[in-house]
Amino acid sequence: MSNLPQENAKDRNQALVSVLKDLSLRVSGDDKRRIEDVLQDLDEEAESPASMSSSSRASAAQQFQQLSRSHPFASSSSHVPFAPETSPTSDQSPLPRLDGIVAEESCDEEGAGTKNCDVVEAGYLGQISEVQWLQSLRSRVQAIETVYLDPADVSTSLSHPASPAFATSPTSVPASPVPHVALTNYYLDDDGIKLADCGNPFELPPEHTAGLLFHCFSTTVHTSFPLLPATLESQLRQYYDLVRHGQAIHCPEKWFALVNLVFAIGAKFSHLVQANWRADELDHVVYLSRAFQLLSMNDAIVVLSAPDLSTTQVIDLDRAWVMVGIAMRSAFSLGLHIQDGNYSIPALKQQSMVRTWWSLHALESLLSSITGRPNIIPNEDITTPLPSAIPEVQVPGVIATANSRFLDADSNLNLLTQRAISGLYTQRRSPPSWEYIQQTIVSLVADLEKWAAECIPQLNQETWNFTHEQQREMFLLKLQYYRLRILTTRPSLRRIERCYEAGTDDYNSLDQSVADACIQAAQDVASLLAAESNPAALYEKGPWWSIVHNIMQSLAVLMNAIACSTSFRDPSKKSVAAVHQLANWLRVMRETNSLAARAYQVVYSIVKTSDPSVWVDIADAFPDEMTMVVQQPASVPFDPKYLPWPGKEQSSDALFRYELDDFGNYHFHML
Repeated sequence: MSNLPQENAKDRNQALVSVLKDLSLRVSGDDKRRIEDVLQDLDEEAESPASMSSSSRASAAQQFQQLSRSHPFASSSSHVPFAPETSPTSDQSPLPRLDGIVAEESCDEEGAGTKNCDVVEAGYLGQISEVQWLQSLRSRVQAIETVYLDPADVSTSLSHPASPAFATSPTSVPASPVPHVALTNYYLDDDGIKLADCGNPFELPPEHTAGLLFHCFSTTVHTSFPLLPATLESQLRQYYDLVRHGQAIHCPEKWFALVNLVFAIGAKFSHLVQANWRADELDHVVYLSRAFQLLSMNDAIVVLSAPDLSTTQVIDLDRAWVMVGIAMRSAFSLGLHIQDGNYSIPALKQQSMVRTWWSLHALESLLSSITGRPNIIPNEDITTPLPSAIPEVQVPGVIATANSRFLDADSNLNLLTQRAISGLYTQRRSPPSWEYIQQTIVSLVADLEKWAAECIPQLNQETWNFTHEQQREMFLLKLQYYRLRILTTRPSLRRIERCYEAGTDDYNSLDQSVADACIQAAQDVASLLAAESNPAALYEKGPWWSIVHNIMQSLAVLMNAIACSTSFRDPSKKSVAAVHQLANWLRVMRETNSLAARAYQVVYSIVKTSDPSVWVDIADAFPDEMTMVVQQPASVPFDPKYLPWPGKEQSSDALFRYELDDFGNYHFHML
């Protein structure tokens, strides 16, 4: 009896150690290091492993066996105590917050056995990304190791076709690569942002070129993300008119930065559609570099300057997640996320503020649904009225934007997307039960169908009698609808996949019907794209900035369903046909789209390194290839038939000179 207190103390110590180890997986930074230091000190003072009682080891084994019986999806090598494997938002991974995306640390050897390791990026969270879905598929069906070839090794004989790494263009700007990229990650984040020494950042392209590039942006991106000031097009026309007549003009640095970002995006689009007037293949790099240089003239422009609407609009056109976060916080500072009762603000500025907010929210929603990272503000904290609540102001020279009804529908769908991310994919301290997940899915699907009935009543009808603008809006909304339907129903499909892996049938008729709906949505994406004749038509009509993501999301769903053939026999033929259509889109798009080229490489690699019996029906969709080259279109002279703005073709800086002083400031001079 005298040893009882001591044994109780040991039990309490072991329990505390377990809690600390658990917490070390959830925290980062200084807290994580402090916990690891404490655990290391305890290990040095603890008894050797051999002194552990056999009863303790037996008890741990019994607990693990009980957990395995309770959760048939649990892996013996990847138990995560706070993320049960029955939850659709987790995966069989030793890193629960990464959900299978294991980024390799970049370590430099320094001295005797010491390492300086970089911080590992979080990657994709919550099993929301098709990158994770493809990785799970690859792990399940892979039969042989993937081999990658450099272009110089293409002639090397192989036992199986491989997907080689892409060659670096001799004219491309070097960028710092990411040390490791997951085998199923087709995004080009590791390429970095290409910048070049562009000389005078105030130089704009000739008027003809500027009109073409602005037209590309305003008729595609701007209709979905109306971020530009309403008067920008008229200001640009006025600028070139003054240049043409030799009059002095001076514009703010932010204005030049915004215009160059618009030109960069328009130039990228011109290469995707292979416009016959497109310029050099790296012209978008020149425009982006000029914008970067202009924004960097004052290194503290983003961090220390007072937020204003123009800065917020400029930031959002820069790259992805971090920039969107900065733009959102800038919008918070301006109060764009709340309804402003100040009726003295001009109607045109009110319209710009409201549309800027919902554009930022739409872009953040898109990125959140790809990465799984949480949105910066809950839906209930947004009181900004929808775009239709602000009367549209018709001003001569104002650029065309999407109608308010379309923007309302898109904004409501983005709010619903955030609900799906929060309810189904965001990891919680206490994971919800599967019954709760099912209820959440049913509720979200019901709300999504209600949205579709109100916003796209012609969902299953032809739109040939619509105007071009109406057809494009309907196409965008349908694609968004199918995309969110896939995200909402995907957890049930994942549950059935795990049952297939474990050889169990621990799912019910509701899971089966929801999973069938997920597969049907992926098939609907293929049917929607099949109506387009070529990549250029698809880029002009659809969301060219995310179309590869839409294709890969559907491919991931369909290929996972085909790989579980015994569970989804009925829709198998439709799924096979859809895979052929989507794979063909990637194959034809890769000639001018490096993202599509890498995406095709990822899927090609999965098929060619898997058990051939799995892909009998879709193998011919991926013909054997020894190398895949990303081809860039050749430069073609401008088409003189299309000139959106009248004027002579001349360089815009012919009459001006900007001199750089010793303090890094540019000064304007007339020649």
